[in-house]
Amino acid sequence: MKHCKLSFRISTPLLLLLAAAFSAQADELRISKGKVTLDFATSAENHIGPYSIQRSLGRFGQKEMLGQTSKPLYTDKAGEQAASMYYHITDAQGQPVAMLSLDQQLLGSGTYVFRPSDDMQQIHTSVDGLHKQMFHEQFGKDRYAVLFMPGDYRQAGIMQVPYYMHLAGLGKTPYDVQVSNVHTPAPLPNNNGTCTFWRSLENFSVIGPETYQEEETFLWAVSQAAPIRRVYSERTVKNQWLNGWVSGGFTADCYFIAPAGSDGQQQWYTRNTYLGKGRGRFKEGSWNFMFQGVQLGPEAKQDTYVDNWDKGGNITFVPTTPVIREKPFLFFDQEQQRYKVFRPALRREAVGVTYTRQDMGRGEAFDLLDDFFIVRPGTLASEINRQLAAGKHILFQPGMFQLEEPLRVTRPGTIVMGLGFTTLIPSEQNPESALIIDDVDGVTVCSLLFDAHYSSRTLLRADGGKKTHQADPTLLADVFFRVGGFRSAPVHVDCALDIRANDVIGDHFWIWRADHGVRNSVGWEVNTAPYGLRVTGNDVTIYGLFNEHFQQYQTLWEGERGRTYFYQCETPYDAIHQDRYMSENGSRAGYAAYKVADNVQVHQAFGLGIYDVYFKTDIRMENSIEVPEHPGICIYHACNVSLSDPGPRGIGYVINGQVPSTFNTYRVCRRWIDKYVGGVITSHSKP
Repeated sequence: MKHCKLSFRISTPLLLLLAAAFSAQADELRISKGKVTLDFATSAENHIGPYSIQRSLGRFGQKEMLGQTSKPLYTDKAGEQAASMYYHITDAQGQPVAMLSLDQQLLGSGTYVFRPSDDMQQIHTSVDGLHKQMFHEQFGKDRYAVLFMPGDYRQAGIMQVPYYMHLAGLGKTPYDVQVSNVHTPAPLPNNNGTCTFWRSLENFSVIGPETYQEEETFLWAVSQAAPIRRVYSERTVKNQWLNGWVSGGFTADCYFIAPAGSDGQQQWYTRNTYLGKGRGRFKEGSWNFMFQGVQLGPEAKQDTYVDNWDKGGNITFVPTTPVIREKPFLFFDQEQQRYKVFRPALRREAVGVTYTRQDMGRGEAFDLLDDFFIVRPGTLASEINRQLAAGKHILFQPGMFQLEEPLRVTRPGTIVMGLGFTTLIPSEQNPESALIIDDVDGVTVCSLLFDAHYSSRTLLRADGGKKTHQADPTLLADVFFRVGGFRSAPVHVDCALDIRANDVIGDHFWIWRADHGVRNSVGWEVNTAPYGLRVTGNDVTIYGLFNEHFQQYQTLWEGERGRTYFYQCETPYDAIHQDRYMSENGSRAGYAAYKVADNVQVHQAFGLGIYDVYFKTDIRMENSIEVPEHPGICIYHACNVSLSDPGPRGIGYVINGQVPSTFNTYRVCRRWIDKYVGGVITSHSKP
């Protein structure tokens, strides 16, 4: 793998801004008038000088020796290239002391920024090392963002993506960054990808031959909380690790020239994506596959992308996406030499992707240094709230943040986003929530994991209900929730995600009451939570809703004119006795997985897969779906699948006491309905 050189200039205005951004903080690297001061006394506490100083253009660029110093202090006259320099410091024995760069200070030590001038073998070794470190760290503490400046990285080989890694290009379009291939090896035995969670891809191209050979395919073999967005691929995309079982995923704003699909996925949601050759040879023969706002290429078999539930099939095809704003993303503006965040424009009745090879699409760019407050680990919630009140957007560096008070978004148009699976935790002193959004227009919250280590009322709450926001809705995108699993202690959350505001758009949620985790972190009396999602706002639209294992109604919808496009839900595994699992004042067995309140007049839901997994016998959920029998209530395509062992356990009826379901059936029994409108069902499965 060869090393190539690239000229990289940083503008003088950027140097001045960087100097202002960092001079007030106790950083080890500071810039002033083109001079870089290295103050590495903290890093050198257990080292002996003299210290050798080398620098490189980029993380793995060719190093040049600058000199030595007896004290942990050094000044380099780097000039206009200062902002892209990496400084490598070793002690008298040649042991590493520190690697310092503005990339790291700006974006965090958990963020790796690569440049095409970096040594490609070292890039591969670095990413592979992170993969080995995090491969089994399903409940680990570390978080990483791996970012690529515009350029060609194909010689760096396959990028393997483990837990808590966000892999992304920093170009304006996916075509600006090229990688050879991406894999997600299954961390469970027998190629089982059902726990391949918490990782993501964004904004680059995967370049290579179109083939079905396993080692040559783009293997994004993931389950929940693993979005792939804004990716172009010439390789065949396989959402399955070898022949293993996988539990469903999310694709949006992607452009796939080659086939994309799998044989072993349970379900998948694909939105506003180009499928040049459709699923190709893949069968996608399981339970629930939805395609929305998707464009099909001339080589795709058009007749296989049509609704077929009336025939017992599993395909839902929705031609357009009624209202959507794609998730914001970080990029590097090469013309202005600035890090920026791009927020795509709102689209209605959207079809296909938002970009071309030459154009990043409609939207607005915000300067990272001018417009954002960058949150480092250890920053107090009170300081973040002060910056929010002053009008700053928020970018979290990778890490886990315990918040002593709720973050409060009070200004319209605010962006709150994370890098590298940033995790927000209401601290033990904060029984309210991690984040609360006021009833204002156009807020965006994205790329965050909300985790309950202690008890709180909610994890994220969108307040309101009195104002309409149709012209500029709030977007919640790639927001994930975990109750239990991480910490060996009891925890309670009333409702993980509480949407009270009107006109909210949800774009990919995984709301998870943990069914497994570290020792003493899960159990019916340990991680308690009645509701995963509760919606009281009107005109709320959610795309890609994954919601599992809560103890009462998993999803409770009380607002008018709500819409859900794709739903995946499993019952609570650990219901301990039917008497403890009764709804309607103890008169009805279990709690529906999808509940629309009796007073609601208009509601639509498309493509619902609800699966029973009960460990104990004699546990029954009477109905998987409960809705009012009003003419405006429409449920299109819903199925139940039994994953419980055979016996007197499972789901009584698919919906409202109609269509006998999985109770006391054999494992992997599927029951379904085609359409339910105002109490009337068209085609459905037979017992």
